[in-house]
Amino acid sequence: MAKNGDVSLTVMASDVSAGPGDGRPRKSRMEGRRFLVLLIIQALMIVHVVQWLVVGTTLAPIEPSESIQTVRDGVITVGFVFFVLAIGSTMIFGRFFCGWGCHVILLQDFCGRLLARVGLRPKPFRSRLLLWMPLGLALYLFVWPVAHRFLIAPWTGGAPPWPGWSWEVVTQDYWATFPGLLMGIPFLLVCGFLTVYLLGMKGYCTYACPYGGFFAPAEQVAPMRIRVNDDCEHCGHCTAVCTSNVRVHEEVERFGMVVDPGCMKCLDCVSVCPNDALSVGMGRPAISVDAEERAAKPATTRYDMTWPEEIVFAGIALGLLLSIRGAYSLPLLFASGTAACGTWIVWKAWRVLRDRNASLHRTPLKRDGRLRPAGGGLVIFAGLLLGFSGWLGTANIAAAVAFRYDDRVLIPPSIVFSEGYVVPESDMMSDAETSLAWYDRAAFIGDGGWSPIPAYREMISVRKAWLLSAIGRFDDAAAELDDTVERLGMTEDLAMGRSRLLRVQNPRLVDDWYGEVLDEHPSWMRLRDERVMWRYEQLSTESAIEEARAGVAAMPDELLPLRRLAVLLVDHGGPEEWRESAEITERTLLMEPDNPNALRALALARAKSGDFERAEVAMRAAVELVPTDWKLRHQFALLLYERGSIMAAEAELAESLRLWEAAGGEEAGPRPSLPAPVAGPTRPTGS
Repeated sequence: MAKNGDVSLTVMASDVSAGPGDGRPRKSRMEGRRFLVLLIIQALMIVHVVQWLVVGTTLAPIEPSESIQTVRDGVITVGFVFFVLAIGSTMIFGRFFCGWGCHVILLQDFCGRLLARVGLRPKPFRSRLLLWMPLGLALYLFVWPVAHRFLIAPWTGGAPPWPGWSWEVVTQDYWATFPGLLMGIPFLLVCGFLTVYLLGMKGYCTYACPYGGFFAPAEQVAPMRIRVNDDCEHCGHCTAVCTSNVRVHEEVERFGMVVDPGCMKCLDCVSVCPNDALSVGMGRPAISVDAEERAAKPATTRYDMTWPEEIVFAGIALGLLLSIRGAYSLPLLFASGTAACGTWIVWKAWRVLRDRNASLHRTPLKRDGRLRPAGGGLVIFAGLLLGFSGWLGTANIAAAVAFRYDDRVLIPPSIVFSEGYVVPESDMMSDAETSLAWYDRAAFIGDGGWSPIPAYREMISVRKAWLLSAIGRFDDAAAELDDTVERLGMTEDLAMGRSRLLRVQNPRLVDDWYGEVLDEHPSWMRLRDERVMWRYEQLSTESAIEEARAGVAAMPDELLPLRRLAVLLVDHGGPEEWRESAEITERTLLMEPDNPNALRALALARAKSGDFERAEVAMRAAVELVPTDWKLRHQFALLLYERGSIMAAEAELAESLRLWEAAGGEEAGPRPSLPAPVAGPTRPTGS
């Protein structure tokens, strides 16, 4: 025995003779092919982005996360179609998409290869309860929104009416739902290197990927699997090269095939088998292996935690996820990877304290009961991690309570910021006071709150200003925003909040104030649109149109100023303005072709210009996009009636009435109807 507790062990030669030369598994032929396929996919993704940058419009992201918009708002995206096809193919062929098409797999494989260059092959972390985290994340992302909208919200409120199904195939803002560079780099480090280094190859897929939460159970019904024949000599080469952490040799011996849902069909095991005993073939699926068959051939897998530890560390994983996700509003894929790594660090610190000997790869943490410097550092870091996440969690809880009471304050801003506003005596005012108190607790510690990070400073300031306004404390609201501007600088949200307060405090200064801010920040389209509406309501239609034109001149490719100008021109102009409105609306439809509101506006502009034939074409296209919108159906009926197509108008009115009744009748709005009969089609006079 060497000094300091180090043990010198004799290295025995391998007695496996099935492999080439020294008995080691031969190099997989599939590794290079898979790497090439993944690189081609990355290249196509780059081409997609470049095409968007050059053209300005492109196919919407082919990304499973876009499915969230489908289940939440009924918008069928390219990502949703892709995700459905990927799950469907997984139910037939297994998890080929994960192994051969996922960019995160490429990242993990690349990081694993770099670690292998320095002689490290991380041991896979094996947990039973944490395996359920991906499924839980998947249910939260894709099932919970549906359950809330259709099962919970009808009883509790809080969800808007179901808008019906629509399509979103192309986009102008390709990067709208993706994180920026500042988030991309940490994602590469955490979900690439750190998850591989701590959790083993495919550690992110195993414990953090929400898409894997659906792919894993779908894989269990797939008839295409890795299967074995009688030539197998149980050499273990298949397990040695598997980067999905599957005990291949054990599974094929027990069941004649691989049943582990973590198998990503990388085919390395098939490639290295010295006797060609493994192959991919059709047959019975993994789900056909019943409990009796599994019990008759028990697995020899050793897990890293006892069941009490599993329960405790599953709770720690959930706490870390909620703290990290809530504090920074991080993308869920990054937050889940960070939580998984954090859980492993706390678990390893616990093992350092519990066990007599512990190590991290080749670094000793504890030997013969004596804590090494690296082990002490890990324990301290784990303690700080738990303490900091608990601190964050406390601030998150305060923010959640503030949001809850804030949501109960339902007074329209148009009433609050109107002349002569009187604070109503209602429970909402008590809710506003309570929300303000909790926002104070959720604020950054430097601002007198509990949070150790300043992530929500601007948002909290804006919400506090709104609540203070709702209870009539306009001067306090202005002071809140002014103080935040002084500390953080002016932002568009702060400017919009300040402008609304200025309307109440000194209306004569509002327009000049808008001008000063917009001269400095001409790209703030929401603030400019607010100025347009202010001028329309308080000054004149001409001044509002003038400001709308200024917005189009400042940002000619932005939809918001184009749409606002088109609406003003069609509602308040003459024949020339109606034609201009139609031209502008056609321009917006080139940017966003499947927008029913734009098509409706185009139909109105064409009808006012006397072009009833093309107006009907535009309105019919709008109705085809949202056939369940009773208001749109009613407008179409009125257009047909005005054109003189009385029978078609009555048929469209009947459908509008049916949808109106389904939407709640009088609660949804005035009953749809047609004007009194006329002798023939009418035309606008142009006056």
